[in-house]
Amino acid sequence: MRLLVFVLFASLVTAYAFWVYLRVELRVPVARALAVVRASALVLVLLLLFDPRIPAPGAGVAPARWALLDASVSMVARGTDGASAWESALARAEALEGEGWRIVRFGGERLDVDDGEGDGPESTGFEARDSAVPDVPTTRLLPALEAAAEAGVRRVRVLSDMRFEDAVAVRGAAGSLPLEVTFEPFGASTGNRGISRFEVADVPRPDVGPLAEVEVHGGAPGDSIDVEIFEEERPVARVRFPAPAAGLRATREVELPPAEGGGRMRYTARLAAVETGAGAAVADDGFEADDFAVAYATVGFEEGGLVLVSFAPDWEVRHLLPVLEDVTGLPGSAYLRAGPDRYVRGGVAADRGPAADSATVRRAATGAALLVLHGLGASSEAWAATLAARPGRRLMLPSDPVGARALGLEVAAARPGEWYASPDVPTSPVAGALAGVELQELPPVTSVMVADPPDPRPVLQLQLRGAGAPQGAFRLVDDPSGRLVVGLATGWWRWAARDEGRGAYRSLFSGLAGWLLGGERAAAADPRPASWVFPAGQAIAWSMPPGDSTAYRVVVGSEPALDTLLTAGAPASLPALAPGTWPYAVLDEEGDTVGSGRFDVVRSTPDMIPPPVTTDFAALGGADAVPVEAAGRPLRTSPLPYLLIIALLCGEWIVRRRSGLR
Repeated sequence: MRLLVFVLFASLVTAYAFWVYLRVELRVPVARALAVVRASALVLVLLLLFDPRIPAPGAGVAPARWALLDASVSMVARGTDGASAWESALARAEALEGEGWRIVRFGGERLDVDDGEGDGPESTGFEARDSAVPDVPTTRLLPALEAAAEAGVRRVRVLSDMRFEDAVAVRGAAGSLPLEVTFEPFGASTGNRGISRFEVADVPRPDVGPLAEVEVHGGAPGDSIDVEIFEEERPVARVRFPAPAAGLRATREVELPPAEGGGRMRYTARLAAVETGAGAAVADDGFEADDFAVAYATVGFEEGGLVLVSFAPDWEVRHLLPVLEDVTGLPGSAYLRAGPDRYVRGGVAADRGPAADSATVRRAATGAALLVLHGLGASSEAWAATLAARPGRRLMLPSDPVGARALGLEVAAARPGEWYASPDVPTSPVAGALAGVELQELPPVTSVMVADPPDPRPVLQLQLRGAGAPQGAFRLVDDPSGRLVVGLATGWWRWAARDEGRGAYRSLFSGLAGWLLGGERAAAADPRPASWVFPAGQAIAWSMPPGDSTAYRVVVGSEPALDTLLTAGAPASLPALAPGTWPYAVLDEEGDTVGSGRFDVVRSTPDMIPPPVTTDFAALGGADAVPVEAAGRPLRTSPLPYLLIIALLCGEWIVRRRSGLR
């Protein structure tokens, strides 16, 4: 039937080609030859759409039998006999290789093919198989079966622990793949219990304990699973779970005690024991990699939030922080300077907690998604100017010309007086937020610093006593390092202190915050890993400061294990590393350390959670379930028809031109 349909369509496109050249185009001597050329090209295109199989040549290509060797992490799990599924499957693969089977490692989207010469389709060699360690996090079988079908393979033997992520997709596609599939399961006696997920929330106050969420899987019904939680190396909690049923997970939330330190803390969850109802220990865990989980939490502030630091606290902070928290949806933290190296936490007195030192404030500001510095000026601490110049999104409210100069602006000394908002709102990114606001009814602000030169695009204009020359109230700066808003006036809290001004106060600062948070997502202000926990086998993504092309030297490990250069302002990553805790240091072009810390690489896999696929998959083997009568490989995988179509169309165009046709 498929052949009859192809012949019908081929006849139609051929008749169309002859009709065009003999009835529509101008009569030329080579009209029939041109019609034949066009008809041939159209028939080839039609043939590609029907995609028949072509016999595979006998030499230089894949043999007709593939042994698919599962290279996922779950294959290292050991059974009750002490042997892993990987060791058994590898021995079986070597035996099949001696019988003429091609060994293909599978697991993800990419295949490793052993063809003896390293030049087969999708081949990476497959040398040193004895020392190779499975590193694919999850097992996907369908891409390997589709690749075998594309290569013209007739028989496939799957060597696996039968823990497939895409089992449903394989069942759905089995009937359409022209393969004879046989499964050889390994690791049937492997038991497992482990930690599926472990997360610890950031806490803005060091005197409050973080909330941890632990999820476990495995075990036998009636058993219990104990998990110990450590802050660094200090045990802080122990929680017991009833063992969930096969394929299911159990979750608990645990309130941990306050941390002993501040900043970024490392928490670990470790599987302690499994006990039966009789109390006897059960050692049924063949996969030890998921007995251990790592999470990082910041103590004393929340990364990716809103941080407000006031070097000269006044009523502004009381009104500004709640407005910005509300309009941005970011968790907010405020630090008010109360003396040398002493900062009081903002908020309700009952929730403030202990005072913070300068180091804590700097850490909090460095990890902020939106940084607000209030009262920046000559009396600020020395590190404040460096903090103000950090890349990212910043709202700066300097108190004098020294603070403005740290932001790259030259201004005159503050002119005190009653400065009223001009009713004429200039065109700016914030103009929409101020639409409908009655500016003439608002109380005056207390002082203004006049910029030199004046801002050609002011956000809002202020007039001394309502009649002087208008002066810009804010300066908006948009550059590759991030967006910056500089406030040149003080006393905005007087708007929020009156009922008629609270709406205008909210509109003004919500417009400024909306502009700051708009645009592209900002990268981290300091070079650091994009995450603090990476799965084994995955490249270590690195977050670099935007807006410049500085070359940073990144040293990972103490020996070191990795020493390389990364360029800021561009995507960057490091090669995959072995499981473990890795310290790192980032040095600038002068050799100064600009960032340091640590991250973890863990080996785990979700394949160990559901039970292995058993009886349902056995039906996929054999020619009755998977037809094999269509030999060879699909036509679309050959480059010949595409080259022939291009040659025919180019030849037709040349002959048409030489014959006088357009």
